[in-house]
Order: sequence, then structure tokens, then C-alpha cells
Amino acid sequence: MARPAHQNPFRTSRLHALRFRYPEGDTEDALLRRLEAHGGRGAIVGPHGSGKTTLCLELAARFRAEGLDVRMLRYGDGTSLCRPHSLRAWIAGAGARSALIVDGAGHLGPLAWWNLLRRSKRAARVLATAHGRCPFPAILRTTTSTSLFDELCTSLGQPMPGGDSAALLAAHRGDVRAALRTLYDAWAEARP
Repeated sequence: MARPAHQNPFRTSRLHALRFRYPEGDTEDALLRRLEAHGGRGAIVGPHGSGKTTLCLELAARFRAEGLDVRMLRYGDGTSLCRPHSLRAWIAGAGARSALIVDGAGHLGPLAWWNLLRRSKRAARVLATAHGRCPFPAILRTTTSTSLFDELCTSLGQPMPGGDSAALLAAHRGDVRAALRTLYDAWAEARP
């Protein structure tokens, strides 16, 4: 018999409540200073499941608190790829009080990138996430590690037994999000 989803310590609502963990010695304020140093344009670069989306959502909240109109597009994980005309419509009207965030910008083709670069010049901030290179300067490179995974599990009240986290993370090629999904399923299927 499966356990109830609302009791699962790895349920989506609990995962969404986790905060991004900055590399040691780095902070949100330092990240924003790097973004401003590059004219309000920057990229967060890192592998799948390394916290890029979590960080974007936190930065979006910060931008809103600063009074910016935040527009966010998310690509990947089953979402459709960007069409140039829809990107143009999304950017239309963005101005000095706008922050544009493109999560999964590595999925953009050359024409979409050209549109983004050309049409977003008036926006106060433009932030992109990617797994590799992109036209914006990298202001943060995200990574995963066994210690980060252990810290997240402990903060969810489910510390991993010694050695299990390294094997689980390796099985998911370092993708913390995928490893947490596996723990969700394992917890749900375990006998109460």
C-alpha cells in the first residue's frame, strides 16, 4: 500500500520551498552586482538539476520587490520550443522597468537569440539560464555535489544513509532534481 502523497517529505510543495544554495563565499547581492556590471545582462550556466530554475524564481521575486515588471519564459522538460514571433510578442513593451528571464535559453535557436538580443535592449535586466554557452556573460556557474544533495535531504528531514546519496546522485548524472524525484517515488512505495 502506497503512503499518502501529502505526507511525502519529497513532495513538490516542499521542494519548491527549498532555497537556492550559493557557492561558499557567494551571495545574491554579489550575483546582482555581477549582473549590473554586465549592463543588466547575464546567464546562469550549469547542468540539469543544479538549481538554475530555483534561482531564477528567487531572483524574479527580488526583481518584483524592486518594482520591476518581471516576465519569465521557461523552456525544456516538455515545454515547446520558442517561436520567434511568440518571443517578439513576449518582449514587446519591455522597458526600463522590466526584467526578462528566459529559463532554458539553451533551447533558443539563432533567430530567437537574435530577436532576444535585439528587442530586449530597453529592458532593465535580461537573465538567461543555459547548460552551456550563450550570448550573455556567465554571472554564475551552478554545480551539484553529494554534500549539497545531503544538505537538501537533511533540510527536508530525511538525511541520507552514508554512501547512498553519492550512488543515487551518480545514477542521475548529478541531477539533484531527478534524484529527489526518485526519493519521492521510493518513499511513496515504501510500506508504512
